[in-house]
Amino acid sequence: MTTIRKVLNILIVEDNLGDYTLVKEYLEERFQYLTCQHAINYKEAKALLGSESKFDVIFLDLTLPDLSGKPLIKKVVKIASQTPVTILTGSLNLNFCIESLQLGASDYLFKDELNPNSLFKSINYTIEKQKQRLKLLESEKKYSDLFHFSPVAMFVYDVDTLKFLDVNSAATELFGYEKEEFLLMYLHQILFSKETDVFLGALRKTIHKDNYRFDDYFLYRTKTGEEIRAEITIKTIIFQNRKAKLVVAKDITERLLHYKALASQNEKLKQIAWQQSHEMRSPASKILGIVELLNTDTCSKEEQELLIQEIGSTMKELDDVIRSISKNAKQIEPKNK
Repeated sequence: MTTIRKVLNILIVEDNLGDYTLVKEYLEERFQYLTCQHAINYKEAKALLGSESKFDVIFLDLTLPDLSGKPLIKKVVKIASQTPVTILTGSLNLNFCIESLQLGASDYLFKDELNPNSLFKSINYTIEKQKQRLKLLESEKKYSDLFHFSPVAMFVYDVDTLKFLDVNSAATELFGYEKEEFLLMYLHQILFSKETDVFLGALRKTIHKDNYRFDDYFLYRTKTGEEIRAEITIKTIIFQNRKAKLVVAKDITERLLHYKALASQNEKLKQIAWQQSHEMRSPASKILGIVELLNTDTCSKEEQELLIQEIGSTMKELDDVIRSISKNAKQIEPKNK
């Protein structure tokens, strides 16, 4: 009883009618739902693969009248697209069988060892392997989309060499390098020299951690020498069959400048508050005291004149304080960009 419930559509590319009939009978013995199509040469196989027919597995004889060997494998694998190709060979050359797998074949079977069980096992294995492969491709595509279309700068570097392996468009835009330039560079080349040892030392501490986010930011430089301050998050990944690190570099330069501007404004506000509570209080208290004296009958005319002069002098002092406050207030007004 087969583990596959759907109707299988198999293409057998075999110029020997006897071998084709034997394979077909073996398949029919183990698979209840089955259709087989036959091609006797590469030309017919190409026509069938280019038609609307969808195949679950292709069995390919390596010696056809119009094409054979590696060229045959390469062409069939290419036009087969996502359909797995199983090689049928009469040769016990294991090296060539391994090469056929490297060329894209999913499995290989020796004709002298064919039987219903070996075909049953090969088809189930091949179809399941193809499912996993397609899942992996889908996962890689999702990663690729998230990576390349992210608005945040990302790059991948080799753990051992620190060479860039991939960068997204946000990183090329942020740092000013073309992707081709980036892929010829190493991680330390985008750091200011004073940051290099600190950053590389920090990286060494994270080499055995799958995910890590640095508490502080690091100082980077663009192609034109401009400073960039970025928060860094690192994730360990396998990229192109090697251990690598995915870096998410969030540019916080504008945010830090904004914080700096706010801090400056706060200092100005503190200064204004101090002026209001101290520098204005003294002349105001002085004026109130003089007015209180003028309202009494104890002051002579000469003293009253002196007190009025003192009010004028104090008012000028108060006006200077108000002007100073006004000037400081203008310095904290938002600037038009």
